Amino acid sequence: MREMTRKTRLSLAFASIAVASAAVIPAVATTASAAPVAAPVPSPFKTRTYPTINPKPIPTSNPAPLSAHWGYFTKNMCYKDAPGFARTALRGAGYKVVNNPPNAVLGSNGTTIVEVAFAPAQTSYNPRDFSTIHFNVTAISSDGNNAEYARNRVRESIVKQTYLDYC
Repeated sequence: MREMTRKTRLSLAFASIAVASAAVIPAVATTASAAPVAAPVPSPFKTRTYPTINPKPIPTSNPAPLSAHWGYFTKNMCYKDAPGFARTALRGAGYKVVNNPPNAVLGSNGTTIVEVAFAPAQTSYNPRDFSTIHFNVTAISSDGNNAEYARNRVRESIVKQTYLDYC
């Protein structure tokens, strides 16, 4: 089994934080500036014009800083079952699955976001055979204790899941 280097672990952690924070912190469009806008050039083609929407920024008094807890572990299992293990662990811990990108599952309960990312340890593997799978569990919340609890609970659930048969 090949150990993950520190650079690889950090890359996985930062990537999972970026994915999770994109789900937590919505982008806010800026309001129109006072600068004059050039008149549109008429098009020879038929076009439709739609009204533009300029949402007002959401006022915040003091945004709370986010705390993140993350860690990785390995598990010998079928790679094709990794998303199912992650979804089961998130739902069992009380999180609703909000996104399921490739190689990850994101869950949220409204105050905490948990991401479970997974990847095979070797490049040449068969998804239907047992192999070593790297899991990275990241929890982000405005309360550090909630993030730590969420990460530990989801991780423990994945570690405890077992196969009754085979791949």
